[in-house]
Amino acid sequence: MPTKEEVLELEICECGNKNVAEAIKTFQETSLPYKKAKKLVTECEKSCCRAALLRVFDMAYTGQFDYDEIHRLIQLRHNKLGEILEMMKTGR
Repeated sequence: MPTKEEVLELEICECGNKNVAEAIKTFQETSLPYKKAKKLVTECEKSCCRAALLRVFDMAYTGQFDYDEIHRLIQLRHNKLGEILEMMKTGR
């Protein structure tokens, strides 16, 4: 598993060009509900990074961070996108 520092540097949302550390800081500094706070990180309306962002939001609220879980959710998103792109290339 990656280190805490490696997870904090991972890009959490391609749209907003923000990493995990920036998302945590944003969520900790706002009292907005998730839907509005998410827009501060993603700068969009898409839901491609919803699972990871929602968990980070919850973790920022409680103050307890599970970096392995964050990494797992980000990897799942990338794996799903890779699968979809591969299916589009091969026509399956």
